[in-house]
Amino acid sequence: MEPEGSITYELLREITDNFSEEQLLGQGAFGRVYRGVMKSGEEVAVKLLASVDPGLDDKLFNHEFCNLIRLKHPNTVKFLGYCYDTRTELVEFHGNLVTGEWTHRALCFEYLHNGSLDKYICDESSGLDWNIRYSIIRGICEGLKYLHQGEIPTFHLDLKPGNILLDTNMVPKLADFGLSRIFREKFPRITHNHYGTSGYIPPEYINQGLISEKFDIFSLGVVMLKIVSGPRGYTKRAEIPPQEFIAHVQEQWRERLETTFSGSLLEAYCIQIKTCTEIALTSTHYDPDMRPRIHDIMDKLIKSEPLMPNLKMDPQGKVCKAKTSMQIFFSALFHSSATISFCNRTLRCYSNYMICR
Repeated sequence: MEPEGSITYELLREITDNFSEEQLLGQGAFGRVYRGVMKSGEEVAVKLLASVDPGLDDKLFNHEFCNLIRLKHPNTVKFLGYCYDTRTELVEFHGNLVTGEWTHRALCFEYLHNGSLDKYICDESSGLDWNIRYSIIRGICEGLKYLHQGEIPTFHLDLKPGNILLDTNMVPKLADFGLSRIFREKFPRITHNHYGTSGYIPPEYINQGLISEKFDIFSLGVVMLKIVSGPRGYTKRAEIPPQEFIAHVQEQWRERLETTFSGSLLEAYCIQIKTCTEIALTSTHYDPDMRPRIHDIMDKLIKSEPLMPNLKMDPQGKVCKAKTSMQIFFSALFHSSATISFCNRTLRCYSNYMICR
């Protein structure tokens, strides 16, 4: 599907088998996501937004649409089009069939075959090796840097494993921008709106309703802890002193890596693991002023990479290993000749509801 803009509701029903349960990928407070298959065989993800209140529904839909239409980065999910279709339909009202206007709102995205990150870190024995985990961390940070330091600074405000999707090469892409907000100010602001997901929300928001870029940094830190140390990583870090926690994580990874690596390469991996763990801990600091900014995090990650023999990062944050006799497997795992292209065409707005102000 080319990103040309408006998509009919009839087409969405057709490609999702009338929004069947078999095609359901997931659901949340704002709607359900279905897998769709175009006549060409191309797979897409269709987010059918829930209808609660017409005025609020339009506002939420328009908000997410305006966020998506301007976000173009290898580590954000690619937006393909939208459906805003108002029609007269027969609906049941107090046991009677009556005619009424019904608006169908949907957003279409690229379909990412490996699903969300949460299913890969829900089990400590899931088997993801360190290279994959690091490339995911790096890609998430690249995406967040794009949001925070782009031409129009944006805070995601709901960063969590369920909103981080993985393509066939395990490249992470940030998704679900329904709660995201544009903030041009450098200072925190107070809000009474509800943002985020329990477990990923910083204390200053819980206690005072404060919103800043450090909201996302806190969420990132929790995600990184789970990637580095397993699903209970954030909980474990509160049970023991920071340095003891870092040593514990390093030792666990050392035991896993020793079966494959030794010498300087093993030590380089352990240093990089320590760096990521330290970043995660500082990112979840109680005081937002003590949390690093995203460019500081990226600097630390990049500095850890020259320590890795025969290892480089491509522009999307994906790890590529040189084909040494010991590392052919990892090279094959991460190498891909495909490049991610950017669509420079502006999606055309066919409805007055779609004007982004």
